[in-house]
Amino acid sequence: MLKSNVSNDYLKLRRNVLNYTNEDMNLSLDNYQQVYIAVFDIPSKSGVVEFQTQSLALVFGLNTHLYHGSGAYVHGLERYSEVKKAMQSTLISSYQALPKMKLTNDFDYYDSEYVRVYLKTKKGVYYKELVGNDKEDKFLLALMNHIMEKIIKTGEVKFS
Repeated sequence: MLKSNVSNDYLKLRRNVLNYTNEDMNLSLDNYQQVYIAVFDIPSKSGVVEFQTQSLALVFGLNTHLYHGSGAYVHGLERYSEVKKAMQSTLISSYQALPKMKLTNDFDYYDSEYVRVYLKTKKGVYYKELVGNDKEDKFLLALMNHIMEKIIKTGEVKFS
């Protein structure tokens, strides 16, 4: 694993969601392109160790979480109908980017200046670092930003 400036608690939260399977959640998938988990690693400018990242974690029909690099988290955001709709829309439509993503078994966290997205399907985890060079990057960033806007509007972003 690459050295990073995030807490072990953050790494554990992030790893747990990426290791969660459709069998664990008793979810039957219609095809190999159906996305049921998405994780967006979102960098932020900070000189404070552990404050340079957060992850938006989406689990189809179940959860919308934010994990902070310090190990703090916000759970239960899906209880807000607008957040839940944005989460479901992202998971339903994000499959369109899969052809431009890399299938990977390596989803270890690493520091980066770019958003990284991991989309989990029956086939495995697809990965892409969003540098903004193509329409898929812009599409995935727009989906993520839409969810983040809905989360911010709840006024409930208080990390535990």
